[in-house]
Amino acid sequence: MLEIIKTTLSLYFFIPIVTIVGFYFSVRFKFLQLTHIPRAWNLFTSDRKLEGDASSFSAMSAVLGGNLGTGNIAGIAVALSMGGPGAIFWMWIMAILGSILRFIGCTLGVLYRRKDEAGENVGGPMYYLYKALKLKKTAQLFSVVTILTAFTVGNLVQMNSIALPLVEAGIPPGLIGVVMAILVGGVILGGLHRFSAVVSRVVPVMAVFYLLACLIIVALNLSKILPALHLIVTSAFQPLPMASGVIGYTVLQGIASGFDRGLFATDCGVGLAPMIHASVESHTPRINTALTQGLISTLSPFIVMIVCTLTGLVLIMTDTWNIQGLESTNVCIEAFKRGFHFDGAGHIVTITLFFFAFTTILTWSFCAGKAIEFLSSTKLVKPLQLLFILLIPVGAFLKVNLIWTVADLLMNLMLLINVIGLVLLAKHVIRLTNQPVWKKVLAEK
Repeated sequence: MLEIIKTTLSLYFFIPIVTIVGFYFSVRFKFLQLTHIPRAWNLFTSDRKLEGDASSFSAMSAVLGGNLGTGNIAGIAVALSMGGPGAIFWMWIMAILGSILRFIGCTLGVLYRRKDEAGENVGGPMYYLYKALKLKKTAQLFSVVTILTAFTVGNLVQMNSIALPLVEAGIPPGLIGVVMAILVGGVILGGLHRFSAVVSRVVPVMAVFYLLACLIIVALNLSKILPALHLIVTSAFQPLPMASGVIGYTVLQGIASGFDRGLFATDCGVGLAPMIHASVESHTPRINTALTQGLISTLSPFIVMIVCTLTGLVLIMTDTWNIQGLESTNVCIEAFKRGFHFDGAGHIVTITLFFFAFTTILTWSFCAGKAIEFLSSTKLVKPLQLLFILLIPVGAFLKVNLIWTVADLLMNLMLLINVIGLVLLAKHVIRLTNQPVWKKVLAEK
C-alpha cells in the first residue's frame, strides 16, 4: 500500500511539479546549468580557502559526500529492477531540470544566510522561507522533515545497503552497525571543521576509485556499450515486453523509478545543497558569493549522474540488472564479479559503498544539526547527533523495500516545501542575473 501511494504521488504530483518548474526556470535562465558548466568548473577549481572557513571545494565535496551514497550504487540496481533500463534516461532528465533548482536554492541560501552562535555561516531553505517570505511555520516544517529525512535517507538506508553484502558474507548485522556508528561518531562529534576535512579528502578519492573500476569493466565489454545505451533510450519511451526471462516494464514505471532514484541520488531541489553552500566564506560581496556558489552547485548533479550512468552501464552490460533473487547492493556486487571475471572483484563495490555511505551519513548529520539549530538552538545539536549515531545499527536489520519507500516519501516532501520557496523567490535571482554583477561573476578570473 505504501509503495502504491508513493508511486502515485510521484507520477501525478511530484514529477509534474519538477518538470514544469524545472523546465520553466531552465528557459528563464537560458539553460545556464548546461551552457555555463566550463565556467562553473573554473570557479570551483580557482577557489581559495579562507583560514578557518569552508571553501567551495569543501562545500561541494560535502554535497557530493551526501549525493555519492547508496543511491549511486544500490539505488541504480533498485531503479533498474523497478523501472527497467529506461529509468536511467529519466534520471538524466531529472538531473538537468533539477540542477537549475539547485542553482536558485544555493544562490538564495547565501543571500539569506546568517551567523550562528559559533560565528559560522548558516543558511538553507528554512532561512529563506523565514527571512524572505516570513513563512515561519513552513520553515519549521521543512526543518522537521529534514531531520526525519536525515534519519532515513542519510542513516538507515545507507546502513541497510552496506550491511546487505556483509551479512551474506557471514558478518553479524549488529557488529556492522556498531562499527559504523563508532567511526561516524568519531567524526560527527568533532564539529564542522573536522567534518569538512574528512569529506574533502575522502570524496574525491572514493569517486575516482569507483569510476576507474567501472570504466575498466566498460572497456572490457566495449562491444556492448552501444546496445546498452540504445536499450536505455528506447525503453524510456516504449514498454519493455516480458520475454526471454526478462521482466516487462512500462514507460510510467521507468519515469517514476528514474525520478525517485534521480532525486535520491542528486537531491536536486530538496534543499540539502543550499545548507552546505551557505557555509562558504569569500572575500567578495555577498551577492557575488551567492551567484558564484549557485553556479558552482550545478556541477555536482552532473558528476553524480556520471557515476550513476556508469553503474547502470555496468549492470546492463554484464546482464545482471534483472537477476531474480538479488537485491540492491548484491546486484552490483554480482555485476563486478562478472565484469572482472573474478569473485573478489565484488569487494570493490563493498569498499566503495562503505565510504559512500560513510560520507553520506556525515553530510546528512550535518544538515540535521543545522535544522535542529534553526528550530531551537545549538544546545540540542549534540543530543540529536548522539541519537543519530545510536540509530545507525538499526538500518542493518530493516527490509530493503520498506526503508527505500519511506525515504522516497520524505525526500519528496522536502522537495515540495523547498520548491514553494524557490518559486516565490526566484524573481530575486532572475533580477541578479540581469545585473552587471552576473557578468562580473562570469568574467572574473
